[in-house]
Amino acid sequence: MLNQFSTELKSVFPSELVDALMDSYVEIKTNFITQKWEPSELNGGKFVEAVIRILQHQVFGTYTPIGTSIRNTFAELERIQRAPSSILDSYRLHIPRCLGAIYNIRNRRGVGHLSGDVNPNKSDSLLIITISEWTLAELYRINYNISLTEAQGLVDILVSRKLELVFDLNGIKRILNPKLKIKDQILLLMYSENSSFLTIDNLCLHLKYENRTYLKNKILKELDKIQYIELTNDDKIFLLPPGQKYVEDNYENWKPN
Repeated sequence: MLNQFSTELKSVFPSELVDALMDSYVEIKTNFITQKWEPSELNGGKFVEAVIRILQHQVFGTYTPIGTSIRNTFAELERIQRAPSSILDSYRLHIPRCLGAIYNIRNRRGVGHLSGDVNPNKSDSLLIITISEWTLAELYRINYNISLTEAQGLVDILVSRKLELVFDLNGIKRILNPKLKIKDQILLLMYSENSSFLTIDNLCLHLKYENRTYLKNKILKELDKIQYIELTNDDKIFLLPPGQKYVEDNYENWKPN
């Protein structure tokens, strides 16, 4: 999915800027999922610098070369916001103001320093990854060259539920607590899925589960029987509300100590 974003955005922005954007986003998301809160925040600065260069390119037709520092980040964001009103509001106002929030946390919240206050790193990281995902989705939304339905589907996947126990690597998901029972892993994967259903083959791929017949006839049919999932005749799996509630009730207990 990220490859799709990268390819489409490179038709609008310089390739080196898109590469910097995607690399910094992947760093943020990887650190967030693996609960490295401080690195997640610190890498937000790289994301901000990549997006500023993209905004410079769109607003002014030129950008600060990669390898050359942006001397005053906030001054540059203000300069972009003073661009003529003919520039799209997303480029001129919405995105710069969101980037300012990330940079404020990066520079003014004492990330990485000892403090007597309650540690805000996790909540700060959640804000940073949310703004980063919104920014990436917004850049894509206003520049896509595929159908509206396809674009909306990609954006929906990008901003889908962020679960610390589920790692998504280019569409392949892994559960980060291998001690979970197989039925719990299935429900957790279904809960994290943004599309309406998974197939049994998809599920086997995510779980690295080889015995498809046992998975279907034993485990999935048991979950179907208690109405945690709906298993259709064409091997599609839908998460039902009782299954969703089961995940939400147990999620905190599933995290490794």
